[in-house]
Amino acid sequence: MAVQERSLADERRVNEELERSAPSFTALYEHWERHQWNAATLDLAEDARSFHALSSIDRDSLVWIFAHRFHAEFNVARLLAPFLLAAPSWDMELLLATQTADEHRHLQLVLRIYETVFGIGGGIDGVREAADRNLDIVAETLYAGLEDYVSRLRDDPHPDRFLQAVVVYHLLGEGVVARTAQNLAAPMYERFGVFPGLARGQRLVARDEARHIGIGVTYCRQEMRRDPRRTRELVAEVIDEFTHLAVELLEKADDGMVDLVRGGYGVEPYGFYAEGMRLLSLRLRAIGFLAEGTP
Repeated sequence: MAVQERSLADERRVNEELERSAPSFTALYEHWERHQWNAATLDLAEDARSFHALSSIDRDSLVWIFAHRFHAEFNVARLLAPFLLAAPSWDMELLLATQTADEHRHLQLVLRIYETVFGIGGGIDGVREAADRNLDIVAETLYAGLEDYVSRLRDDPHPDRFLQAVVVYHLLGEGVVARTAQNLAAPMYERFGVFPGLARGQRLVARDEARHIGIGVTYCRQEMRRDPRRTRELVAEVIDEFTHLAVELLEKADDGMVDLVRGGYGVEPYGFYAEGMRLLSLRLRAIGFLAEGTP
């Protein structure tokens, strides 16, 4: 049975609650069963007309945003296999299997947008070639860091490595980097013109990813209760590395990507960084690493 569409504000509140409340594994699975959608049936006809009416500068900005989307979905879809093999329990394995299905559906939606809206064919190979032309040093460095942490699970599926991979993938990759891009890109569709399919697609993806973040929050909070000292050490190691990397990437973005970031997300690089740090604090409070009220 289809779930009645909520207002955008209500949907955001529900997503935020899911991202911080640490639902049970059962509740997270049932959420997935209730919220299925079809990437193949999203209507993109008006979006295609709007895209071709844009100036060349705005077309380039929109394509750059979706190059990020492609690389994010492509990388996370193929990186979930080590998680499945290293999952410490059936409940976690089941949730990661549902997440794998979500990520491949998100990738299919991006491929449809490239073909139907941007007019770029050739299947996944053609889209990847086009997206690679828009890959910047910041995105490339972030994806390489994500892959490094997750790929360690292939050789050593130790619970410590699994926990750190969850922090990197679910809390930082999805909960900070991807959510920052979504939060900033959403109002840009309105500025670009009439893009109802892209806006609706983003809402559906954001709802899925709120659950993915919830999976990471629930698992990390469980580990925080089980062994708080060791969990804090492992989380702190990852966060220290990430925050140093974020500062380095901000400097690189300031040095040559100001126009790209402003055109795609409507902010200077520091605005992107500030939103990311805000979300990082939210994620760390959600798992009990920071006390409530910590800025």
